[in-house]
Amino acid sequence: MRNKFRLLGMAIMCIILVLAAASSSAIASELQVPGDRNGDHIVSEDELAAAKEDQKSSKISSDEFMQIELIHDKYPIEVTDSTGSEITVYKPLKRIVVFNNQVSEVMQILNATDRIIGVAVSLKKDPLIAPEVKSLPDVGEVTEPDLEEVIKLDPDAVFDYSNTIFTKNETFKKLKASNPDLVVFRVDLFRPESYVEEVEKLARILDKDEEAKDYIGFYQGVLNQIQEKTGGVPEEKRPRVYFEHSGEFGTAANGSGYHSDIVMAGGNNVFASLSAEYPTIDQETILQANPEIIVKLYGHGSSTSSGGYINDDTSEMEKVRETVIDRPGGKDIDAVKNGRIYVLYGPLIDGARHIIGVSYLAKIFYPDQLADFDPEEVHQKYLDFVGYEYDLSEHKAFVVPEL
Repeated sequence: MRNKFRLLGMAIMCIILVLAAASSSAIASELQVPGDRNGDHIVSEDELAAAKEDQKSSKISSDEFMQIELIHDKYPIEVTDSTGSEITVYKPLKRIVVFNNQVSEVMQILNATDRIIGVAVSLKKDPLIAPEVKSLPDVGEVTEPDLEEVIKLDPDAVFDYSNTIFTKNETFKKLKASNPDLVVFRVDLFRPESYVEEVEKLARILDKDEEAKDYIGFYQGVLNQIQEKTGGVPEEKRPRVYFEHSGEFGTAANGSGYHSDIVMAGGNNVFASLSAEYPTIDQETILQANPEIIVKLYGHGSSTSSGGYINDDTSEMEKVRETVIDRPGGKDIDAVKNGRIYVLYGPLIDGARHIIGVSYLAKIFYPDQLADFDPEEVHQKYLDFVGYEYDLSEHKAFVVPEL
């Protein structure tokens, strides 16, 4: 008898677990698309007509019908993200968690930040990001996401980097397990060679194509101006550039974003052929390369207290420049002999806003050919796109010496 009760109890428990799992699965996989009546996630002509009748009989409001009509006209949207994953969006994305800081910035340009409900902690340190975005709940860092917070926010999409240096597939497996209908969209937006395509993909998935056209027109127009003046310069006559990021003797080789920036600006990177993307070299190696121009980045990290958007004090940038000049044997380098050592505010050339840095580099490389080209105008226009109120006619702590 005891065994019968035990078996009966186990059977009942199994039934409960199966029913619970089925119920949970049904809830998790139920993608509610307004106006969709047959469960295929698409609003057909017949379903749109039915919704119109519902509006006439006051079963749904005019706003609800307009939403159904929008979905009928524009959805589903299909995009291939930068990992090669096929993404299908069946209705407007309204609750987005963003780990990729570059994505947040471009969403600001596209006037789509009202859809963001959570952001990475590091984003809150960036002056160009709107206060209303910074005030949103934080979801940890891209390398250490707070998955509990993400799940609690109940997003319909998560936007992240495609580059596996920053993110792990395991993270997304866990998120998808919590909500199989979650849209996971991954792009980088820090590589110049794929930037325009990724902006277009982001705009597409957000249904912001028109906003993207305006911005991409500006971006490509700047590159065209530079190309028109410098494109005909033979490779052997392009200025030989040593580019050093914020770390001492840290440079950039082929495959890095900084290398692409140098090439877009018309420069010849003297360390392009090194094996690592971001190698560390030494002064002897620089002496052997004998660059015509040295560009040193300044302004990364929490220790920075002046220059850039912080204040108009360039004294620290000038000290950095003198440090580069005073390195052993430095006075034998052509760049030092000719006074062509520049310190550039690093955040201008990072990520989504690299068009600003490329503009300053181009002016540094070709001051005569680009005499009528003003990188400050490019800089100001970008800030206008982002919506950051800042008058560059009054603030000039971005490059030393001043161009």
